[in-house]
Amino acid sequence: KKFGFLQLSTGEMIRQNIEDKTELGLMVQSIVNKGAFVNDDTILSMVSNRILMEDCKDGFILDGFPRNVKQAESFHQILQDRKIKIHFVIELKVNKESLFERIKNRAFEANEAREDDKDDVLENRLKIYEEQTEPLIPFYKDLGLHYEVNGMKNINEIAKDIEKILNINQDQ
Repeated sequence: KKFGFLQLSTGEMIRQNIEDKTELGLMVQSIVNKGAFVNDDTILSMVSNRILMEDCKDGFILDGFPRNVKQAESFHQILQDRKIKIHFVIELKVNKESLFERIKNRAFEANEAREDDKDDVLENRLKIYEEQTEPLIPFYKDLGLHYEVNGMKNINEIAKDIEKILNINQDQ
């Protein structure tokens, strides 16, 4: 909020489509319930169209996108074509076992587990992350956009670390 950026979570976009029973939601519901990811073209189209909306004109934060190098390369090209520049990519570095526990606790505290919060689904998502998403780190490092933040700190410390990065890049 401080910087005027809109947070765009692909997971939330997908869950909203499922809840609203849109064509996209109906198409992806079984995929999400199994812990798999929605195909690249669908996600790319959804995000690429969303960032053109008026509420994104002052900047946006993508949460959960891109998930693999193919998405990143395609999105990078779309951004170049539209003359939109990414200033930074922030990796929240976390211990995977702790992340697993945090997600389980989120479900417990909310007194409601989503279909994608189950152990086998989480394990599958972490496996896919290691195979497909971790290769984004060198991709964005090569572009000079990668910043790492310790995601194991408390939320206030994480926010301060991210704010430092945003302040460094504010004039770019």
